Amino acid sequence: MNDAKIILFTRWLATNYADTHLDSNMKSEYDEGFNSSEALSVLNRETGYWYIKMLKYFNDTVYPKYVESGVVQEYENFLDSSTFING
Repeated sequence: MNDAKIILFTRWLATNYADTHLDSNMKSEYDEGFNSSEALSVLNRETGYWYIKMLKYFNDTVYPKYVESGVVQEYENFLDSSTFING
């Protein structure tokens, strides 16, 4: 995975899942019986298998759309010109 793809994956994951919270019974804030006192971000509740599933979905569905729309090229251009990343 290249730098642009890594950044785009983490941005997509955070944008879509960081605000969703699950309690210890894996109920979301939208489910009846949700216990907000036990709530953690879904990103802190899920296992590695969930991340693999999300990465597969990203690679198969989201990333091709990013390539088609020019988002990947924009990120690659940014990273190529960034002195922060390239030293």
